[in-house]
Amino acid sequence: MTARNPRTSSRDAILRVFAEQVAERGYADTSLGDVAAHLGLSKGTIVHHFRSKQAMLGELHVAYFGRRFAEAEHILAELDDPVRRLIAIIYALLKSHRDDRAASLACLRELVRYFEGELNEYVRKQRTAYTDILVGVLRDGVRQGLLHTADPGMTALHIFGMCNYAWSWYRPDGARSVEQIAAQFARETLGGLTHPATDDPGLTEKIDQALATVRRAPTGIPDAAVLRG
Repeated sequence: MTARNPRTSSRDAILRVFAEQVAERGYADTSLGDVAAHLGLSKGTIVHHFRSKQAMLGELHVAYFGRRFAEAEHILAELDDPVRRLIAIIYALLKSHRDDRAASLACLRELVRYFEGELNEYVRKQRTAYTDILVGVLRDGVRQGLLHTADPGMTALHIFGMCNYAWSWYRPDGARSVEQIAAQFARETLGGLTHPATDDPGLTEKIDQALATVRRAPTGIPDAAVLRG
């Protein structure tokens, strides 16, 4: 058992260890007893601070989103240019996979659990609020003629999908640093956003052909039109 010290009973220490264990084992395989044993505390001490494992997960998410919003507010205060703001947000989202790794893994991998019970409304509002920040940056870029997207909301989801799911493949000891990954993501994303969309007949034909090929692929799933009768 880990030796007790004056700081181990703090809520921050408990949340930190909980996040580390959820990141390593998954929520289902982490228990309050495991957290208590790691810190050299009784399970009753954990329950005194947090009434349940679900409550701990909720507080972990609150703290995690608080850090992400603080980063976003700093970016908006320090940078005026929508393009630089967008690059900074991409970097901040990716950087959290390295510098806030345990909480990122615990929150993003276990996200489905937030849609159950009392956490649902809070998580939905926080996700919407952060999305609004990114959509606002994209819309400012469009208004200034710096970015080109017909649907900033969809573009924001594209960026979140690209950055948030990096937890599934990014490793801190991997060949590429977070800074290198962020630079590549920014270049490739902005390569499209900084150029007006053109009605390219050749590209349209390629898209149509690719979609038609996938629709003809053998999936074993009945066609939706057939199901509708």
